This record gives sequence, C-alpha cells and structure tokens, in this order.
Amino acid sequence: MPLNNPITPALLADPEIFQQNRLPFHAHFADQTSPEMPLTVSLDGAWSFRYAENLTAPFSEWDTLTVPGFIQLQSLQKPGHPYGTPHYVNTQYPWDGHEKLHPGEIPQAYNPIGEYRRSFTLPENWASCYLRLNGADSAAAVWCNGVYIGYTEDAFTPAEFDMTAAIHPGENTLTVQVYRFCSGSWLEDQDFWRMSGLFRSVELFTKPEVHLEDVFVKQSFADDFSSATVTFDCKVSGAGTISVVFDGEEQSAEVGEPAEYDSGVVFGKGEADPDVEEDVQDVSFTFAVEHPALWSAEQPNLYEAEIALLREGALVERTGLKVGLRRFELKDRQMLLNGQRIVFKGVNRHEWSCRTGRTVSREEMLWDVQNLKTHNVNAVRTSHYPDDPYFLQLCDEYGLYVIGETNLESHGTWQKLGSDGSDKWTLPGARPEWRENVLARAEAMLERDKNHPAILIWSCGNESHGGKTLWEMSEYFRHTDPSRLVHYEGIFWNREYPATSDMESQMYTPVADIKKFLAEHPEKPFIMCEYSHAMGNSCGGITDYTEYAYEEPLYQGGFIWEYMDHGIAVTEPDGKPGFAYGGDFGDRPTDREFCVDGLVLPDRRNTPKMDAVKAAYAPLKITLTDTEAVIENRNLFTDLNAYDLVFASSVNGKPERRAVLRADCAPGKTVHIVFPFALPETGLSCMTITAIQRAALPGITAGYEAAFGQVWHDHTTARLTLPAPQLVEMDYNIGVKGEGFEYIFSRGKGLVSIRYNGVQLLDDTVRPNFWRAPTNNDEGCAEPFASAFWKTAGLYARCDNLTAEAKGEFVTVRANYTLPDGQTLPIDFAIDGAGRCDITMTWQGEHTELPEFGLLFPLRRELTEVSYLGLGPRETTADRTAGGKMGVWNYNVRQDFAQYTPVYPQECGSRTGVYSATVTGSIPGIGFAGDGMTFSALPYTPHELENARHLYELPRDDSKTVVRCAAFQRGVGGDNSWGAKPHADTCFAVEKGTSFRFMIQK
Repeated sequence: MPLNNPITPALLADPEIFQQNRLPFHAHFADQTSPEMPLTVSLDGAWSFRYAENLTAPFSEWDTLTVPGFIQLQSLQKPGHPYGTPHYVNTQYPWDGHEKLHPGEIPQAYNPIGEYRRSFTLPENWASCYLRLNGADSAAAVWCNGVYIGYTEDAFTPAEFDMTAAIHPGENTLTVQVYRFCSGSWLEDQDFWRMSGLFRSVELFTKPEVHLEDVFVKQSFADDFSSATVTFDCKVSGAGTISVVFDGEEQSAEVGEPAEYDSGVVFGKGEADPDVEEDVQDVSFTFAVEHPALWSAEQPNLYEAEIALLREGALVERTGLKVGLRRFELKDRQMLLNGQRIVFKGVNRHEWSCRTGRTVSREEMLWDVQNLKTHNVNAVRTSHYPDDPYFLQLCDEYGLYVIGETNLESHGTWQKLGSDGSDKWTLPGARPEWRENVLARAEAMLERDKNHPAILIWSCGNESHGGKTLWEMSEYFRHTDPSRLVHYEGIFWNREYPATSDMESQMYTPVADIKKFLAEHPEKPFIMCEYSHAMGNSCGGITDYTEYAYEEPLYQGGFIWEYMDHGIAVTEPDGKPGFAYGGDFGDRPTDREFCVDGLVLPDRRNTPKMDAVKAAYAPLKITLTDTEAVIENRNLFTDLNAYDLVFASSVNGKPERRAVLRADCAPGKTVHIVFPFALPETGLSCMTITAIQRAALPGITAGYEAAFGQVWHDHTTARLTLPAPQLVEMDYNIGVKGEGFEYIFSRGKGLVSIRYNGVQLLDDTVRPNFWRAPTNNDEGCAEPFASAFWKTAGLYARCDNLTAEAKGEFVTVRANYTLPDGQTLPIDFAIDGAGRCDITMTWQGEHTELPEFGLLFPLRRELTEVSYLGLGPRETTADRTAGGKMGVWNYNVRQDFAQYTPVYPQECGSRTGVYSATVTGSIPGIGFAGDGMTFSALPYTPHELENARHLYELPRDDSKTVVRCAAFQRGVGGDNSWGAKPHADTCFAVEKGTSFRFMIQK
C-alpha cells in the first residue's frame, strides 16, 4: 500500500517538529470500561515487518516481528542479525566517531527504519477510532489505509492519534514507521542499550458519546490530618451525566454542549465550566473525608473511586480509580510525608528484561516491586524516563515512594571524558528551538501520572546540565501540581538557576563531603539521587549513608545506582547460557560492561549486595550489648509492637535458647530491652534478635524478617595436649605424619602434600597470596596498576629455606619465602599429634597496603561442599558485612560462584568473620579455623578470574577447588566505579611483625 509520506531527513532532525497531530496529554486510566462495547482493543502480537538502513535505502522483504518488542533484540534471533544489533554506550552518543554531528543533526548513512504493518477490523458500535502508541523508540510516524495520521517523538510517554476520518468499513491497514534516530535522540542519551521499536503496547480505543477525557485528583488536609478534602477535576466530552462515587458518597452533574451552559452553573455538587477548548467540559467534585486513612510506603491505604458517565440515563462508561491520601511538603528545610520527616531508602530502576530489553512484562514488574519491599527498599527513581504505568500502579498498591523522572538526558552534549565541557551545543540550556520539545516531555509525564500517590517528586530529567529551560520546566511542575516537590541534580554543575530544584541533589558524593557541603550550604534538604555504584562486586560502605540520614536532619537519604544489571541473555560460544554486555555484538563505540551495574542480576537473581541493602535500609536499628538490646524504631508510622522480637542464643552455631517478646516503641523512638536469658560463656557464643513482621502487608508476608542484630564472643578453650607427630627429614622433602595424616614440605616449594586417611587433598602447592581478582571498582581506580607487584609476589614467591624442629607436642616447619623484591616472608607450620596444623605467616617488610594477606590452597576437584561458622549465608566483604549473620552456613562451591559474576568475572565469594570451615566431598575433607578470618572457596584462582571477561573464557569449573584463608582482603568500595578507592579503614596494610594465624585440620 503506497503511503502519503511527509517524513524527510530534515523533519527528523528538526527539534521544533517533535509531534504532529498528537492528541492532548491526559491521565492514564487503568480501569475504564463500557457495558456497550469494548473501549480498547490490543494490537499486541505478530506484525508484518520490513527494514531499511535509512530513509533512501530499499526495504527488505516482509518478515514478522512481535509487538511490543525491540527490533534489534528480535534480530538477534535471526541468522545474520538482519535488522541490526543492540548498541551500548553510556554518555557518548552512538554515532560518535562515525559521523561528525551537532545537535539538530542526525545520522544519514545509518538511521534504520522499521516499518510495521497489520490489519484490523473495528468492533461493532465503534463510531470513532483512536490509536495509542505507549512506547515507540525513538520516533514514529503513523498511516491508516495509506493516509498519514501523525508523528511522535519522546519514546516513553503515550502518543495518541485520531484515525476516525481514515477508517473505512471492513478491514483496515495500520502502518507505523519507527526511526532509530531523530532530533529527540539528542535528549535521550541515557546510560542504556540503544535500540528501536514499538517496545510498549499498541492499542486502538474509542470514545463513547459522553466520555471522561481526563481527571486530576487533588487533596488538602487539616493541619492535624483529622480531615481531608478531595477534589476530582474532570474533563468530559459529549452531553450526559457524570457521577463520582468516593468514600461512600455520590455526586453528579449534567454536562452538555458548551454553548448550553453559563459559567458557574451548579449541577448537584459538581460545577461545570464551559470555558474550555472544543467540546470538553470542566467539572469538579469535592468530597470531605473525616479521619482519613493516609497513604505511605508503610501503610499504602487506597480509597476506591468510580466515575460513571451516562447518556439519557444509561451507563456508557465507567472509570475506576484508586486514590491515596497523603501530603508531601517542604517545611523548615525538611521534606515531610504526612507530617513526618522522610528518609528515602531508594534505588534507581531502569526498565529491563534480559530477553526483551525495556519491554518488561507485568510479571517481571510485580517481581521487582515485591523484591524491593522484601529488601526494605522504600523508594524508586524511574531513571531516567517515565516507567510503564503498571509499575506505578504497583507502587501505589504495595507502597513505594517514586521520583517520576522526565525523559530527558543530554549527557553527551556537555560532559566530555568526565569533565564539564559545556558549550554552545549543550542541551537544552536556553536554546529556543529545543524549548518546546523539552517542556512537552515534562507535560506528557505529569499528565499521564498525576494521580499516582506513590509519586512524591517530579524530576526534570537527568544529567542535562542547567539553564533557563530546565528552570521553566520546574516552574511548570510547581504551577500545575503544587502537591509535589521538584528535583533536578544538574544544578550541581550549573547553579545559574538554583531554584530549579527544591532539594540539593548530588551523585556519588562521599559522606564526608556531604557533611562539609551541608555545613556550608544548609538552605535545602539534601538527597543522593545516585550513590553506591553497584557495578560488579561493590556497595562497600553502604551503611555509612543510611546512618548519616539519622544523624543529620537535612540529609534525607538516597537512591542506589542501580537496581538491575543490563545484560542480554545469549548463548555463549561454549553452548551455555550467558549474558552479553556492550561490545559483544560488535557495537562501537561502546562502554563495555558499564551497563552491568546492578544489585540484581539480569535474570532477576539477587546478588549478595541486596543482603547489605536490606540490612542498611531496615526499619529498625538493633544494637546489642552483652545484656540488652537497644532498638531504634526508624519507621514513620509503625509502632514496634507490629513485630515479634525473637531472642535466640547459640554456641558454635548450634541453637541454645529462644524467647519471643513484644514491646511498644513509637516511630522515631528508642527502647532498651534486657535479654530474657544470659549469653552463654562457652565456645563461640552468640545472641541474635530478629524482628518478625506479625501481620501481612502489601508485598510482605506475615513472618517476614525485617531486621536483626547480633553480638558474639569467642570463649574457645585451649586444646588438649597430645603426643608429638613423627618428623621425617630427607634431602628434598620434610614429612610430618601421625595417625591418619601426613604433611610433606618440598625444600624448593613449601607445602606440597596434605594426606588425611591416606587420601591426597591438594591439587597443587600451597602458596602465599597477596592478590585478588580485580573488581570493576579496582579497575576504575587503577588499583591493579598500583598493586601489580603483589600479583607476581604470590605467583612467583620462592621457597628458599625449609627448617624443621620437634619441640614438645609439636613439629614446627618453617618455610622462608623470598618475594620478587627480595624481602622474606617466614611461614610457620606447627603440627600436633592429631594432625592439626597451626599456620603463622609474619610480615618482615615495611608498611605496605595489600589487596590480600593470606594463603591459597588448591584442593582437589572432589572437595565441593563447604560448611562454615561465620557471617553468611552469602558473600560478605570487609566493607559490606551488613546483612551477614553469624551462624553455620553451607554451600556448594560451583553453585555459589554462579550467583556472583555470571556477566563479568571478578573477585567474589569471600566470607568474613569466619571462625571455622570444612570443605568436604566424595573424599575426606579438610577443616580450617581462624579468629574471624576472611575465607573463600571458588573453582578458580584469582588470576584465572582476572583473565576472563565472560564466563565462557574461564577454565572448567570442575578441575579444582581453590580455598583462600586470609587475615584480610581489601574492601570492594563503591562510592563510584571510576576513581574512588575503598574507604581507608578497609584499605588494609601490614607492618613489620604483622602476623596472620589460623589452623588446618582433619
């Protein structure tokens, strides 16, 4: 079918042409029905599809693609990837280096077009037909039966078009062309995969003779919240009756052609205002609510409202709404929700599915919301665009505070290689040709999402510098919707219009610098819109930020970057499933694995970072002494008596006593509770208090553990005296043996053999280790360069001297190692008659920071099962122990590794605070014991991890088990991933005489 096609390269590149024939923006209606006919018909499913490289290139043959979905992701499933591949860049634009372009210019040679086509027949009784594109990236043009309907940019808000005049009886043909790049692409430079397509649902809809075009629910409260006033500002087209039912009360009004009414005529309790455009009437209804049940994340109370439209007494349309009553305000430089100071315990959330990209299913959205609730997260920033309306609906129902962010980021127009390089090309600034394009994005978001109680703050976008246009956007938000505050981080870079943001918002600022800033600039509340960059093994020091929110009233929390890794599910070269990141499809330029920066893996498995988040964001802070618990209730509206407090003691991980108490403690207060029984004084004694949710809440089941606290002491007594083992000294080796054990030390290598009950346990030589596989944060701060010597020091340490001495109940073997710089490292192995081997390594050099200080044991592949007494059940690090609970935990070495780095291999799997561990399997196992040491058991050495960039590049995972026992391993850091080191208290150093002692045993 030939198309009347007005789309030209000049139109696509013109920032002043960002929509044509697009209908006015309005609220999203999740529940709008009619007894007469279906009001909406989904066009999701199979569409005919063809592809062209640019506007002048020939189209491919017709194929079939699925809507909603991205063209490039579906192309990956076809031989040769005929429709292109995903392209990942962060701040640089995808055309950088391919074409020299300035804002207002778009690629010409490579600007692919995807043309979608499908037929449809209107339902009976439809007198009108409209099209809704809920998400088209990055621009789309529409034709119906060959007639041009309209054009839209702004990928993340709905575009609606009236197709009634082009419809004919019977079968109709709808054509949508989607353009990969347009002028709007300069405004959509978010840190994500660059793809195109109809990625959200496509719908047809109709309007009955009388129709609710829009509604804005507004509210006000008595100072003490004893009463509320709720107003429904409705826009209605057509003539008939509108009825609103809310809180058990019904109000109605008659509406008709505008000319029939004078301004201010009252119908019942509703007022009809004819001073509107075309045939749309404004009608307002006001309700009084006594003792309102307020909405919050803790108690997401929702009222049901129903708006009915009748024609000659017959119902023609019904719209259901859920209304949350809450007041969010800025008072005395603090943000208050329902009168209480709020602390945002948030995450940034890109929409993502590892198989369908930003086309996220309802099941995945529900999983996300429930997962956030069960990890004590209370807030989400929709980075950096309006999310699917269903996600916001879930936030209303389950209770999550939301920063609704405008689809705007022009990062690459001003930030160059990490520095402020703003110039005349910076967008939007005050450039008049971009003004309406930018402001329309804010309007589209506000109008669609204005009735969601979860949204507390409107955001002007992300990393788009500053200037007049952004200030005008903020003023639009305030004027149109004074019930919410306005956020914009970019004033940090350009303070020409500081009033753009109602709060100071920064990214990746260390706590010490936040303190300094607030001491000098206490004018506004402060939030971190991005902090604790979760790339790879990260989020060290996360609790520092949360604790500061309870020390400094002006600091009101923040949003971790980010919730989920953006890996794409692929089949790796070895035939196994894996995940791709930037550059894996040949996409250049690229920012590689920088899209793998989430708390949650691409397939929605939680990493151990989420354990730390849950602990840091807990609604209760439980601190234990030896005799009592001090509980700080950090809820805003929930008393401590909503939880059962379970006191449990244990010795060496084995339960001893248990009691359940309840206590009253108002929100914001602290209570002291004496232990119901004494802490044991034998072995490793531990007292644990857990706060268990008594009643189910949205997203949280009864019995949910909301918080815990622990205290423990090691009362381990000296071991029994035993006969000394046998010492066997020969020319090449020294042996130490006894009943059921034998150790052999090579004079040139050190400990080369451990046999228990006649079975060899070692796969290779035990050696000192000072290295860990670099994490993303390590690479970002050039730590591998700074510490490179310590990689070789462990690999190439030479055992130059071996001595043995039998004294008392021990045989002590000293292995003197020489490191590549010439310094010596003595390691003493003191073995008793039971085969227990006390190991002490002592530093002889000067003050030195090390990535790790310990020994590496390459064990046989059969040893795969670990049981340990320490912090768990999953990985903890020196700077991320929050969420780790002292106890006995078990794991399989290979399965455990799989949960940490399935996208980009790096250091992982460590356990801190370990007092004992056994590694067993199909052969006799080996035990390790230390005084709160760092322990790990992995299928790989740190060097093997370091050499791989994908899982398939690693050696087989069943060739050995690598155990590392260490006095310490450097923290993982996480203030950012491009220069920040771990905090000083976890950048460990050794001094002359520093020693590490632990034990191995049968």
